[in-house]
Amino acid sequence: MSTLLSEEDLNDFISPELACTKTTEVTHEPSGVDPNGEYVVEKESEAVSKVSITLSDCLACSGCITSSEEIMLQRQSHDVFLKRDTSRPLAVSIAPQCRVSLATHYGMTVQEFDLCLINVFQQRFGAQYVVGIEYGRIISLHRTIEAVRQWKAQQEGAAPCLSAIDPGFTIYTEKTKNELVPLLVNVKSPQQTTGHLLKAATGPELYHLTIQAVFDKKLEASRTECEAEVDCVITPRELLSLFAETDTDFVQFRTQETSLYTAACPPTLSAEISWSSNEGNSSGGYAYQYIRAQQQLYPGSCILELPGRNKYIREFRLVTDPHAGGATLASATELSGFRNIQNMVRHLSQRAHPHPQRRVQSLRKRRVNAITTSPSSSSSSFARPYETDFIEVNASPGGAINGGGLVNDAQSRRQREELTAQFERRYHAELSSVDPLDSRLAVPATPPLHYEFLQLDPQQQQQQRDLVTVGNTW
Repeated sequence: MSTLLSEEDLNDFISPELACTKTTEVTHEPSGVDPNGEYVVEKESEAVSKVSITLSDCLACSGCITSSEEIMLQRQSHDVFLKRDTSRPLAVSIAPQCRVSLATHYGMTVQEFDLCLINVFQQRFGAQYVVGIEYGRIISLHRTIEAVRQWKAQQEGAAPCLSAIDPGFTIYTEKTKNELVPLLVNVKSPQQTTGHLLKAATGPELYHLTIQAVFDKKLEASRTECEAEVDCVITPRELLSLFAETDTDFVQFRTQETSLYTAACPPTLSAEISWSSNEGNSSGGYAYQYIRAQQQLYPGSCILELPGRNKYIREFRLVTDPHAGGATLASATELSGFRNIQNMVRHLSQRAHPHPQRRVQSLRKRRVNAITTSPSSSSSSFARPYETDFIEVNASPGGAINGGGLVNDAQSRRQREELTAQFERRYHAELSSVDPLDSRLAVPATPPLHYEFLQLDPQQQQQQRDLVTVGNTW
């Protein structure tokens, strides 16, 4: 089993449910909650107490994982990869955030790292294919845009769609906020879509190892409907352990042979696109690309970028004329960090189950803040994250570029944030960019790639609350 779960900052930690059997030591420190009950992200302390995390604790959900999930995690480690059936052809995929993190660790450019990675997996581990995940991301983006458009057309004035690309948020929603499950966009992540493309090119006997930025990608790959697409998930930190345990000197496989990109790519895919990225945030840019797609329907419209209450919230708003207070045509939000997620969930849950007393408090707060613009007006200069068409949600603050599986050995919060900012800069500067909306892209046709979300009726949901465990998504 992987032993690389580590101590992360508290911004992506949700306290255990009352039903959790594992007790948690609570220190009496300021809560960081304002008088209205909002979690205030900006007021986090510079010095953060260490948090002991085991597989009995939460990866990215409500505070605990079930024993069945722990068993599944045992199937997702570099030890399991080393024990695989070597007669099966091997394909390796890697997320772009991992490429940036590992390139920084080895003191290489991203391209130098990519070529070295291809070379080491071909020469040392016999890989047939080594690819990036942009093809899978493009398919995921297209399916997400289509799903949000359908939701907006059928559910005018309804709550926003929520992305299901981040497995931590998806698991949390399924286990503890079941009333929000219908809002999840039923489109699989690039990890799973890439696995489908690789196995479609070779056959189901292919062994697919993927390198991802966050640990809860392991749980995603262990879902019943995802097992056929991904055989094993490891993080960059586990990759370093894999090299150490196999006495593999990574830098000795350094090469400038760019033909490796094509040689290690299935003939049905483009190596150039596979190793590229796209505009938007470093987690995929789903919110931004949705607004870009909508802009194509409204010639002459303009995209506004509006800041939220903290740096982990941002809205993209498509308007007719920003200088004349034009109407809002479409909107989407980027939101990350579990404190922001908790605030979002509270707002959306209130909409699903209105409470008169809470409604009065909300109206008072609006009067105090002098927020009087209507949802159709573009005159507000700040984000209205819960009133948009679509919310792109990431559990890690700042998204996958801050994933817990990346190689970030900085000791203090400030140092970790500085290194994450360096990752972000390198991501946008060194990765080649493709336009996922370019009609000239030859995107492979795929069947619907959907999750089987856990949805409970009210009686089941109440029974679930009475259980000792929070619930079993799997």
